[in-house]
This record gives sequence, C-alpha cells and structure tokens, in this order.
Amino acid sequence: MQTKRTFGKFMNFSPADTIAIMFCSTHKSLTLGIPMMKLIFHDDPRLTMLSIPLLVYHPTQILLGGCLVPYLRQWLTEFSKLPHINT
Repeated sequence: MQTKRTFGKFMNFSPADTIAIMFCSTHKSLTLGIPMMKLIFHDDPRLTMLSIPLLVYHPTQILLGGCLVPYLRQWLTEFSKLPHINT
C-alpha cells in the first residue's frame, strides 16, 4: 500500500488518478499479450502452453484488485477529508 502513495507523490498524481492507473494498467496484459504471443510464436506448437502463465496472471490481477478496493476506498476517503490548497 505504501507503493501507491509513494508513486502518486513522486509522479504528482492525485489518489484518484493513482487508483485509476493501478486498475487500468492491468487490463492491457491479456488483450495485448495474446496477440503479441501469436505474432512472436506464430508456428510454435507450444503456443498454448506458453500462454498459460498469461492466462493465470490476468484473473489473479482482477482478484487481487478486488481485494484492494476497501483499502483504496478508505485511502481516497481520508484524502478527500484533508484540507487542500490546490485540488
């Protein structure tokens, strides 16, 4: 959880932007990964076996993201209660 706060401060992103980046960046893995693997391993008979890690990784990202929602919601709520000079 500290990583998201550090990343957001370093890149000057708001908590809402940081959360959006966390969830949107993970959705590219499967949609871009499978076509890219088809291009790289075009005639390889092991393509199905090579794609298994990607097919396992994507749902894992979704499940872990779902587990993070309560913590991220709390962080966003706490941030919105802070007095801000420029928001």
